[in-house]
Amino acid sequence: MKKGFFLVLEGGEGSGKSTVTKWLKAKLEEKGYSVYLTREPGGNGSPVAEKIRSIILDKENNVLPLTEAYLFAASRVQHVQEVILPYLEQGKVVICDRFVYSSYAYQGGGRDLGMETIRMINSFAIQDCQPDLVLLFDLDPQIGLQRKRQGRQDFDRLDNETLKFHTRVRKTYLKLARENPQLFRVIDVDQPIEKVQTDAWKELINKIKEINYDKH
Repeated sequence: MKKGFFLVLEGGEGSGKSTVTKWLKAKLEEKGYSVYLTREPGGNGSPVAEKIRSIILDKENNVLPLTEAYLFAASRVQHVQEVILPYLEQGKVVICDRFVYSSYAYQGGGRDLGMETIRMINSFAIQDCQPDLVLLFDLDPQIGLQRKRQGRQDFDRLDNETLKFHTRVRKTYLKLARENPQLFRVIDVDQPIEKVQTDAWKELINKIKEINYDKH
C-alpha cells in the first residue's frame, strides 16, 4: 500500500516545469520531507527505462506515432515498478517531471491517436499507481518554444514538431485538467518565476494537508 506522496508536474515545452521541479524538491527537503526526484520518458534509477528514452527522443529515429506510444508505456512500466512504487512504499515524496498525462497530451492529442488508445495502452503500464496531485504548467506554446530557443536548449524529436502539434498538446492538457478537477491544478507560467514557484508551492502544501500525508 502506498505510504508516500506522489506529485507529478506536466506542461508543454519551455514552461519552466523542470526548473520548478528542482525548486520544489529543495523546498520540501528544507521543511524536513524526504524527496525522490525522477522524470519521464525514462526514469531516474531505471536503466531499461533510460535506454528506451534515448530511442524515443533521438532525432535520427523515424518512430511511428503508435510505436512511440508503446515505447513510452514500456518505459513507464519499468519506471513505475523499479522507481516510483518502491520509493512511495518507503514513505517518500516522489516528484515526477512528466507521467502518463504526457502520453495523453503528446501522443493522444498531438499525434491524434486519441485518448482511449492511450488509456488502453497505459492501463497495464501504471495499473493502480496514481498521483496525489498533478501541477499543470500552462503556457502558450509559441511563447514556450521561443523561451526554449532563447535559452539555447537542445531540441529533441518532440520539440521539433510543428506549432499546430504543440497547440494540440496544450488543448489536451487543459481538457484533462477540466475533466479531473480534484487531481489537477493549473499553474499560469506566463508570469515571473518567483510567482510560479509560490503558486506551485501553495497548491502542493494544500494537497499534502488535505490528504493528511505524514512525512514521518
